[in-house]
Order: sequence, then C-alpha cells, then structure tokens
Amino acid sequence: MRMQTQFSQPPQKCQTGKPYYRNKICFGICLTIVFGGFSFSLPASSFADEPAAETSDPGVDSTPPEALQQLIEMLSQPGDDVYEYRLPESATDEEVNKRRKAAAYYMTGRTFEHTNKFVEAYEAYTKAIEIDNKSIALYKAIIPLAFRLDKLTEAIQYAQKAVELDANNFELLSQLGIYALRQSDIPGSIRYFEKAIESSTVDKQGGPYISIMSQLGRLYLSINKTEEAANAYAIVFKAITHPDDYSLDFRTQRALETMQGDKSQTFETFGELFLLTDQLDIAEQAFELAAEATRKDPEVLNYQMARVLSRKEKPAEALEKLNTYFAAKLQSKGKGPYLLLTELLIANDQESEIIPQLEELLEQDPKNETLRLFLGEQYIANKRYDDAEKIFEALKDSKNQADIQLGLLQIYRQQEDAQKTLTALAQAMMNGAKADRLEAELDLIKQNEKLANAMVNIGIQEKQPEDAREAFTQTYLLAKLAMQQEQVDKVILFYRRALALRDERQVQVTLYAELIDYLNNLEEYDPLTEILQEAIDSPTLSNQKQAFQLQLIQVYVANEQNDKALKLIADVRETDPDNLLWTYQEGRVHYLSENWEEAVKIFVPLLEKAEEQKLPQIAREARYNSSRCLAFLGLPEEAITLIDKAIQEEPNELLWRFQKGWIHYYTHNWAAAIKSFEELLALESKNPNDTIIRQAKFSLSAAYAQNDEFDKAEEILEVFYEKNPDDTSVCNDLGYLYADRGKKLDQAYEMIKKAMEAEPENHAYLDSMGWILYRMKKYDEAITYLEKAVEGSEEGDTVLWDHLGDCYQAIDKTEKAKEAWSNALKQEQAAKYPDEDMITKLKEKLGME
Repeated sequence: MRMQTQFSQPPQKCQTGKPYYRNKICFGICLTIVFGGFSFSLPASSFADEPAAETSDPGVDSTPPEALQQLIEMLSQPGDDVYEYRLPESATDEEVNKRRKAAAYYMTGRTFEHTNKFVEAYEAYTKAIEIDNKSIALYKAIIPLAFRLDKLTEAIQYAQKAVELDANNFELLSQLGIYALRQSDIPGSIRYFEKAIESSTVDKQGGPYISIMSQLGRLYLSINKTEEAANAYAIVFKAITHPDDYSLDFRTQRALETMQGDKSQTFETFGELFLLTDQLDIAEQAFELAAEATRKDPEVLNYQMARVLSRKEKPAEALEKLNTYFAAKLQSKGKGPYLLLTELLIANDQESEIIPQLEELLEQDPKNETLRLFLGEQYIANKRYDDAEKIFEALKDSKNQADIQLGLLQIYRQQEDAQKTLTALAQAMMNGAKADRLEAELDLIKQNEKLANAMVNIGIQEKQPEDAREAFTQTYLLAKLAMQQEQVDKVILFYRRALALRDERQVQVTLYAELIDYLNNLEEYDPLTEILQEAIDSPTLSNQKQAFQLQLIQVYVANEQNDKALKLIADVRETDPDNLLWTYQEGRVHYLSENWEEAVKIFVPLLEKAEEQKLPQIAREARYNSSRCLAFLGLPEEAITLIDKAIQEEPNELLWRFQKGWIHYYTHNWAAAIKSFEELLALESKNPNDTIIRQAKFSLSAAYAQNDEFDKAEEILEVFYEKNPDDTSVCNDLGYLYADRGKKLDQAYEMIKKAMEAEPENHAYLDSMGWILYRMKKYDEAITYLEKAVEGSEEGDTVLWDHLGDCYQAIDKTEKAKEAWSNALKQEQAAKYPDEDMITKLKEKLGME
C-alpha cells in the first residue's frame, strides 16, 4: 500500500527557513537594551499586590548549585552503605579475588574522600566498578563525587545503571532528579523526583524527602503547575511548622524556612500560593506565621485575613478586616487592598459605593499615591476623564511616572487625541512601563484605525521632539504602530529614522534584526535586500558584517536570485578565502536550487577539509547534505556509506541513524528502513531527543505500512492518539490507515476532519479526506477534496492522482479516470525510485497489461 501521509512524503523542494512572525509587538529586546529588564515571580492571585512586593524567585532558577550539592550530600552520607566483599561459599576463587580487589579500591576511595582528595577517590571508585559493576554501594559512593567534580555525564550514567539494579531506590532516583535539574532538564527532573517520592524506600518524615518536595514545588511553579506546587509546599509547610514530627537537622530546617529570603517572606509566599489554590486554612496559618516572624507593619495581617475571608465568602468580615488595614494608612501592598475593596463592594451589590469610599479613604490618607492612582483608574473606568486627568497631572512630579503616563494614555486614547496619545505612550515607555501593558495599549490603539493612522501621520509630518531619547522612543513606537497597520513603507521609514537617532552598536543590531525579521516574514525581498545591504555597509556593524551577508545570501535564494547569491559568496571569499563557511554556503545555494550534482561536488570535498581542520559543525552539515544529494541523484549506496561512517564515529547520535532510515525509505527499501528506525528507537533512553524520536516513530509506522505490516503501523500511531487525540498529524495518518483498510470508517472520518480543520490546504489531508469519503461511498463529496488535492500537483503525488482516478471510475467517468491514472503513471515512471508494484497496478487500470 502506498501511504500519502504527512510524515511519509517524498522530500519537497527545500526552502530557506524563516523565523515565525506574529503580528504582535515585542518590546523585550529593545526594552532590555534601552530601558531595563524584567523578573519572574510567583503566580499572582486576583488580589495580589500591584506592584508586587519584591520576593525571591521561587522558580527553578533560584536553586543555586551549592544548594543542590548540599542535597546530594544529605542523600548520600558517608557510611550509609558499606561495600560487601564476601561471597557465598560456592563462589570460585577468581570471583573471590575480584571482589577483594574491588573492596580494596573501594576502601582506598573512602580514605581519599575522607581527606578531601576527591579526584583520587573518584579514580579508585572507578576501578572498583570496573571490577564489580553490580554493587549499589559502589555507585552510591561514586555518584556524589562525579557530581562534585562536574562529571555530569558520568554521574547520570552511573545513576541510571544503579537504578537498573535497584529501580525503587529513593536516594538514586533523587540524585537523578538533581542531575537532570543541573542540566536544565525540568521534565526529566520532575519525572525522577516523582518516582523518588513514591518509592517504598522513602522516609516521609526525613529531611531528604522534605527537601525533594521543596524542589518539586519549585519545578512545578516553573511550568505553571500551581496546584501540584501548592500540594508539594503544603508538605514542606507542615514539616517546618511541626518539627517534632519530622527528623530535620538544623541546616535543613533553616534552609527551608529561609528559602524566600527570611521566615516572614517564606511564610507569606506559602500563604499566597495556598490562597491561590483555595487551601484557605493553611493559607491563614501561613499569613499568621509571616506576621509573627516580622515586626514590620503588623497590620498587613488584616489585609491577608481579609483576602482569606473573601475567598471563604464572608464579605462582611472581610470588609471589617480590610478597613482595619486601611486605618493603618499603609502602602506596602500596593493596589491589592483597593482591588479587594472593589470586589467586596460588588459582591455586596454596592458597586456605586466604590468611588465614594475611595475618595473618603484618600481624604483620610492624602499622601497615599498608590490610592490616588487607583482612584484615577476608577475615574477612567467610569468615563470621568477630566477628574482622572486632574489626578494624574497633580502627580507630574511623582517618581511613579510609568503608571501616571499609562493613566494619561488611557484618557487620551479614549478621547482619540492622537498627539497626546503618542506623547503619553512614549513617556510611558521611557519611564519603564511593563512590556505587556504597552503591548495591550498598542493593541487597543490598533482597534481604532482612525486614531492609529492619525498617530502614524503625525510621526511623518510633525517635527520630532527635541529630546533625543524621546525622539527615538516615539519613532520606535511609530514603527510598531505602522507594523500593526501593515504599512510596510512607513515601517521602513521609522526604523531608518530610529537607526539615525541611535548609533550604539547593540541598538543598531537590535533594530536591524527586528526590521529584517519583519520584512523576511512578509517575504518583502526587494526592500529586505536594501536593508541588508545598508547593514553590511555600516561601519558601526563591521563585526556583524558576515552575519548580514549570510542573511542576504539566504534572501537571494528565497527570491530565486541564485546568481546574485553565488556572486556575493565569491565576493566575500576574496576577503575571507580560507573560511570554509562560504564553501558550505555555495553548496547550500546549489542544494536549495535542487542542483544536486553541483552541490555534491562541493559538499564531499568540503567534508574532508572540515574534518582536517577540525570544524565539526561544518563537517556535520556537509555530511548530512552530501548524503541527501547522493540519494536524490540515485546513488543510495554512497549515501549510506557516508552515514555509516558517521554512525561509527557517533554511535549514540540519533540524527545519523534517522538519516540512514530516511535514505532507505526514500529509495523504497522498506525492510532496511524498518531496521534502521528500530535500531534508532532502541537508543531512545541514551539520547532522549523528543523531536527525532517522534519523527522516527512516524517514519517507522509509514515504513511498516509500505511493507504491508499494517497492524504494526497502526499500533505506533494508536499510542500517540491515546496520549493526544488532538494531534493533527496522528489524526491524519491513523485515519488514513483505517480508511485504506476499510475499518473504523466513522472514527477515521472524524480524525481526518480534525486534521483538515487545522490545515485546510494541506494536500495530504485533502487526499485523506477524499479517500475516507470514497471508502464511505460518498463519491461526489470525495471528488471535491481529491480534485483540490491534485491542484498544483508536483512530482511525488502519484497516490493523489491514483485516488482521484478511482473515484472518477466509481461514478462512471471513465475518461477522467483514465486521465488521472495516466498522470499517476507518468509521475511514477519519472520518479528517481519508481514503485514497480504501483506502475503495474496503474497499467492494469489503464488496460495496458
């Protein structure tokens, strides 16, 4: 059976990669360079402080390496496990001697370790394991040392081997989790820690268990699993608050209590998290302990209790607590208390009292700037723009200019005053307004096309502000507004102005990068060529010249100007003749032009030179591209020889094994393809590359189907489907298999329909939909999809034409059926690796045999 699926397509024409572009304004780079950065914080509740009080980051990055080392040491105290060298009486003399040698090395290692000679200890333990590789005690000894000596790869290998010997060992699983964390493998770290805490060997009253729960809490927060984080921290909280029930040493107890800086901050952070997840009783306890741990602003507890009472749906009691907080005239919790007040009044059907009560509070506390700003926002929400403007104008000397300018911006935007809106927007950005607020305001401006165009036109016509910083900021924002309005010429104009206003190298790099990315994603190649040439010619950017030249080469290729690309490469070589990068680019141009013969003439000798000069990345690319060119040229044996050498040099590198499978698949050597993909998947645990593993499994499924092993093909996809029934690629491929075998047709239809809804123009999906409808004998509907599938048909679409012919034949349109089958036959006969079974079948349909 010939499958026409998303993952079994013959290689299509290569295209230059383009960064994914969203029509959304991104301030991250420019704000960092010009105005400052940002930080990660605990997820905010609906009444969280605005701005949030500064707290230590509870996320994964806040765990310093030394803390992890302490945890390793806690998990593996010297003397916990002793190497046992005695053997049963039935053991041979050779076995006894080997065990004694291993024990000698082990004791030597222990001696070195006790005298802080860690390198020598590691070497001794290594020799012991070479003799006896089945002793848990030896692995427990060497793993922490490998970690201490930054031998992370070896540490992981030893730990994995130890887990194979004792799959239920809390200590070993925890160590694997720590090593994964050190390598920023958060999913892997969570997976090992979860296995560790479920281990039958875990002591759930011990310090190591509580410390691992603390790490899990951090990790869950880093991936926004708030409920899981709260549950983990609830266990930590209980251990801290009930120390007699747990065997925590002083160092562990202290570390847990101060994980957020000090005890007060730690307990308050716990309280916020518990409140966010509706664990209200322990949230209340945590807030009380936070108040007890500090002498500063004890009245804050009233605000926290008000939040808890509000979540317990006790608004009257919550208001009483909140008013006690207000009476203390504090500002440390930002806007949170006033947000809570509005929520409570709304819950009591007293919405009309919000502004009067805020005004009364301001009379009692006239120096409260946070309250004044919040009242101004309420005036805006109620369209009392004059009152709001008075408040913000009165604060013109305040240090909190970002919020003030954002407030004015909201007023002027609502009043459709283009000049004032532009000025306030620029001032807000200059004063450090948060990127997400600026993005939200720009999105709102975009919705008012008249206002947005008026602002852009002001930028074109009016004189720029005299202040250079303000002029740059305004110009930059106008460029972003023009992007939103899809006014390409004006985007270029404003970016060029911005470049003229700021000549610092890093700012210039950033501006060019943004503009190049924008034009590239719109495929505006002519102006993009001009901009790249300007960047290349800029003296300020001489260090980035080659990077821009590389981009210009790619643009020429994308714009089908290969001669210009090759000329640029030749020009660059005159000044940089020994750089193999340009040789690679020349081969790449021919490759992308599908000029396989010229490409392989460049790539093969380039591979030898790159290996001689020890340039592994260029050698890797040259080998990979050479193998594809050879396959396309009908020389699969030479291609396989290249890849086999790579596999010999890097046996655990999945890319080479996948490429070998692809070559066999492309050349219709199904059995060899199956073998290659199966060998690759056998290495999954040693190199868990999710992308390649997924691709290999899909390719193996397709190879099984081509080899008439349909049950195996379906089993692979069914595993994916069970995990994620919304995976469109799985829905299409599995639905197609079901359809082709005439089974589960209703389910197959729904699956392919889901894929179609996600990618309605995908030719493989269109063919699948047509084929399932054909199998359901809905021929008229099927023809609509199949005819669309063959539109713009290219080499390799034999199956599409064959299906269309079958469908025409089913409704007695014999001539059209023969025309479709003839197209299929021509394509298959012209293929580099024709399918003889398909050719025979098509000839039979055409009455040629």
